[in-house]
Amino acid sequence: NTLVSVYASHETGDLFPIRESLIVDGLTTVVAALFGSPLGTCVYCGHPQFKAQGARFYYSFYSWAAFCLLALSGLFAAVNAVVPPYAIAPIILFVGLAMNQDAFACTPERQIPAAVFGLFPPVADWIVSKWPHGATPPPELAAIAHGALLVGLLWTSIAVQIIERKFKHAAVWAMIAAALSAIGLIHQPQADLTFKTFTQGVGGFGTSPCAFAIGYSSQALAFGLLALAQANGSPRVPAPRLDKDDLVDAEELGQSMGRVRSESAVMSGAISPAEQQVQEDVQSATESNECQHAGP
Repeated sequence: NTLVSVYASHETGDLFPIRESLIVDGLTTVVAALFGSPLGTCVYCGHPQFKAQGARFYYSFYSWAAFCLLALSGLFAAVNAVVPPYAIAPIILFVGLAMNQDAFACTPERQIPAAVFGLFPPVADWIVSKWPHGATPPPELAAIAHGALLVGLLWTSIAVQIIERKFKHAAVWAMIAAALSAIGLIHQPQADLTFKTFTQGVGGFGTSPCAFAIGYSSQALAFGLLALAQANGSPRVPAPRLDKDDLVDAEELGQSMGRVRSESAVMSGAISPAEQQVQEDVQSATESNECQHAGP
């Protein structure tokens, strides 16, 4: 979500550094894990929506202060007792819609099917969690739901590489999925590093770690053969797609997105020319600092 949020902020003309955002989020997640938190740190989504409502720095600051107060004082329990769940549900829905809006806005049109494909495991996880009457859900559906976020990431990555005709990269992602399946980190209720349940699944061999590892390994083999044929110039395997954005650094691409979006916003009257000038001054100062650090 951090990467999507930073790109979304670039589209509104706010040029935050990509590397710094990702590194800081990673470090804070590690620190939080050392204190027992299972939750990852990320930039909060909805930057374009909040900016459209006039929110500035203090919106995030006040949110942080309120969260710390509730967490340190134990008032979360009181809030949960007073505020019914159906009052919070619309906020969660808005967050989900904002995340998807930002993600699809930053996704190239031809890669949208891959993004949709990656939503299948989380949807399966939600269905399993809401399975009626406490009955046991189908083991095949449960297998897709286990490790849903990681499975969705792997499926999306494989699909994107297929769309871009980069079969070598697709083979690598498929091998990663095979390795994670073999140890039960995905598609299984729990990981098993001893391989005692390697051929055993809730629904039989078809949902076992071995079955999924074989499936992903078969994909990796097929992608490898396609990559080999592609490297040898086979007319039956098209060359990889290469966009001009692939040759541009991520930071430079994000800043370019911000400039284009800001110019469009000025033309449409969404921001004033004065605000545009401030953003250009900040961008110029940032580029000047980068040149100084890069100098001899």
